[in-house]
Amino acid sequence: MMTVSVGEHPPPPPPSRRIAAADGSPRRSFVSSAGMTAVLSLGLVPAGAVDLGAAQAQLEPCARLLLETRGGGARDELMSCRVPLLGSLHEDRIPGYRYNATEDCHFWASFAARDRHVEGSSILDFNRLASYRLHEPFEPPLRPNGTALYIGAHRMGEDGFEFQRRHQLRMHLFEPSPTFFRSLRQVFAGAPGITLHNYGLGARTRRTRLRLSGTASRTVDSSDEDGQPDDDTEQVLIRAAAEAVPEVLASAGPQGHGPAGVELLHVNCEGCEYDVVEGLRQAGQLAGVAQVQVATHLLEYNEPTANFHENVALSLQVSVKQIGR
Repeated sequence: MMTVSVGEHPPPPPPSRRIAAADGSPRRSFVSSAGMTAVLSLGLVPAGAVDLGAAQAQLEPCARLLLETRGGGARDELMSCRVPLLGSLHEDRIPGYRYNATEDCHFWASFAARDRHVEGSSILDFNRLASYRLHEPFEPPLRPNGTALYIGAHRMGEDGFEFQRRHQLRMHLFEPSPTFFRSLRQVFAGAPGITLHNYGLGARTRRTRLRLSGTASRTVDSSDEDGQPDDDTEQVLIRAAAEAVPEVLASAGPQGHGPAGVELLHVNCEGCEYDVVEGLRQAGQLAGVAQVQVATHLLEYNEPTANFHENVALSLQVSVKQIGR
């Protein structure tokens, strides 16, 4: 996952957004690493509340301020509440409030932009929050022998191994990089319940180039001045999710759960997550996936901007627009 840190720059101000109080609607959990780098798990409800420590005393007044200002005015006071509010948001436990993905995503994406204050908080530690994707129980539980799609397996496919071991899922790991895929084949050689696919998923089928950069590799239109590919990129195949997923399910047999036969969709692919989810939605397949985990990333804003602060703010806008499609 890619962590966005704005250093000494103040985070972008939260946009004017009406924050609604809890209305008794069905619970949806929000597992966040306090920024656009997050794990959003639809249907995943952690078992216990986060221990906020010293921030616990601030939670009630901060929650009242959030609801009274509707996420709008009193910016300085609201920004001082970031640690207690974000510390409870990822479990959707802010008093009197329930997260609404349709209405509130843009506000929280801006409010949670990582800076040194957020980075230095043990409550909002990236690794601590990211671990929720693996170690908190699913509700309803993942059913054994269900089919799971893991998009962005990289070199080691650690999450896929954990899901297979903990939940006895039939894992399909997708990794477009030929270099990374060779490592995956060595790691999972002969492993039961694991199927590897040397292509990525997206909104449409195409061949593109992938810039290799550790766990932050991304597809790019990359060439040098002579029009030749850069040395640090390699050609990869991206297949339309609407085309590839039915093929995978057909080969998996009838044992998968849910209308689409997918028990878990787990996506962490440095920006491709928007195309994967949208491609499945357009094909009418997303509604049949029992549970979804998505690691979101900031999309780059490539137009000229006045300063770094404006670039981060515009990148947030572009990314949140994709999430809310």
